[in-house]
Formats: sequence, C-alpha cells, structure tokens
Amino acid sequence: MSKVLRYELQWDEETHTLARRAAHAAGFSSIKAYVTQLVRRDAPEVLETYDKIVLTNEQFDAFCGVCDNPPAPSPEIRKAAKTLDEEGFFPHEGN
Repeated sequence: MSKVLRYELQWDEETHTLARRAAHAAGFSSIKAYVTQLVRRDAPEVLETYDKIVLTNEQFDAFCGVCDNPPAPSPEIRKAAKTLDEEGFFPHEGN
C-alpha cells in the first residue's frame, strides 16, 4: 500500500460550495473523493502535454543540425548567463 499524504486546501466560500455541489452531483461522498478523481483523470493528460515533443522529420533534422553546429551565443544570451552566474544560479564545483 502506498503512503497516504495530506494536502490542505483553503478556498473561498464560493469555490468550496461549488466543489461540494459538484462532488455531490457527480455521486462522490466527499470533496476529497471528487478532487482525487479529477487529479487522476486530468493529470496524466496534462503531464503528457509537457513530457512529449513531437517533431516532423524536417524539424528533427534541423534540431540535430543546430546541436551538431550551434551558433555563437548572442550578446543577450551572454549577458543573461553572466547575470545568472553572478547571482549564484550556476553552482561551481567545490562550493
């Protein structure tokens, strides 16, 4: 059996009433059961949208070409990298 985790929600009264009514209308005994069903139903589709990149053959070839022969970084990219480095975004070995 998997570990049960707790998650607390704070809703305004209107959202809570909406969730309670929808849970009841859908035949669920609680808001928790309703929200759990919503997550289990919708989360896989949402995650698939962000987990997969679909390219045509031409797009893939162009991507591989850029990876094999990347262009020099623009001044804007160099500035952004410098700023991130100064802010400690890139950890250095030994730190």
